[in-house]
Amino acid sequence: MHIGGIDWQALTQRQWRPLQLEHNLHRLKLAAPLAPPVNLLHIWMFWERPAQSANEALWLQGIILAHAAMLLFFGLLALATWWLEPRPHLQRLRQACVSIGVLGTLAFAVLVSSIDQLVTSNITPLLVGCTLVALVFLHRPLPALLLFAGTLALFLLGISQTQADPALLLSNRVNGLSICAIALALAWSQWRHFAKIQSQRQRLESQQQLLEQQNARLSHLAEHDPLTGLLNRRAFGEIVAHELLRAERNQQPLCLLMLDLDHFKQINDQYGHPVGDSVIRQTASLLASLVRASDSLARIGGEEFVLLLPECDVQQGRQIAELLRQSVEQQLRQVDGLELALTVSIGLAAITAGRPCSYERLYAASDRALYQAKHKGRNRVEDELLG
Repeated sequence: MHIGGIDWQALTQRQWRPLQLEHNLHRLKLAAPLAPPVNLLHIWMFWERPAQSANEALWLQGIILAHAAMLLFFGLLALATWWLEPRPHLQRLRQACVSIGVLGTLAFAVLVSSIDQLVTSNITPLLVGCTLVALVFLHRPLPALLLFAGTLALFLLGISQTQADPALLLSNRVNGLSICAIALALAWSQWRHFAKIQSQRQRLESQQQLLEQQNARLSHLAEHDPLTGLLNRRAFGEIVAHELLRAERNQQPLCLLMLDLDHFKQINDQYGHPVGDSVIRQTASLLASLVRASDSLARIGGEEFVLLLPECDVQQGRQIAELLRQSVEQQLRQVDGLELALTVSIGLAAITAGRPCSYERLYAASDRALYQAKHKGRNRVEDELLG
């Protein structure tokens, strides 16, 4: 909801509470140790001052006791924040510590301002306390309103007990109202700035995540066939080049299978390209389900697939090729409710353990073997061993 150009729903986001708590606890940890030296200085300065009247004696006694109490309060608070900051799991204690620090600071400001009314109309402690609380800590709008409204009520009650002059009492009431209103405006401004930064950060993170997803998608598209999701020719070539070097270095055999669906052009001509695409997808899915995790399967165009079998000799390669050929023949009899009786011809090229070989030579050998399989009647496996 936008009112006066402000998105109040964003300003009151509950999802930022953990970050708000971390901010406030860290600020309290930095600020709390600064208060005891100031309290000691005040105690020393007021202790040395002789009282000139009963009211002044009461004022001095009240100021000294208030600062002594706050010295102890902030000392314990500093120790508590130091202990709690590295313990994020203690959420309730951390929140309680921050709340006690904020409320204690405002109560101290109200107390000292009320005591001061015994000898002066000064309410500077209220101004300093409210300003520090508004600027140092983050407050969501509604809690800030309640906090400073409660501070004002307490202040009005306090000075009514210690300020006897009606004119000064009225003046300080108005000034106290102004101070609390200004502190509230500062707190709201602080929260709005914080909310704006967090919203921008969330948008940037969302955009970064979207960009990473798009980059991952583009990377996937650059390396995979869009119809089947298998590796494409370029990505497959890089894998083969790497595996050939590894096979030579580790003295291991390697096989490359080239698979071509038989009479695929007739399927496209008779049933149309949508059926042909369905045939390609189902063939790819079947082949992918049968290969090993260490193998690499790719579609290199049309109805042609290639399969790299690392650490596989010619006999093992022949067995795998036969398994693939039989699976296609037996499991792809029907596609999209049509009786197609698909078969596949396979050319196998194998290199013996440790023999150097290029991808071009291996590819050409598997292509020749595939040609022999086609020439000898299709639906068969032919192989060529590279010494």
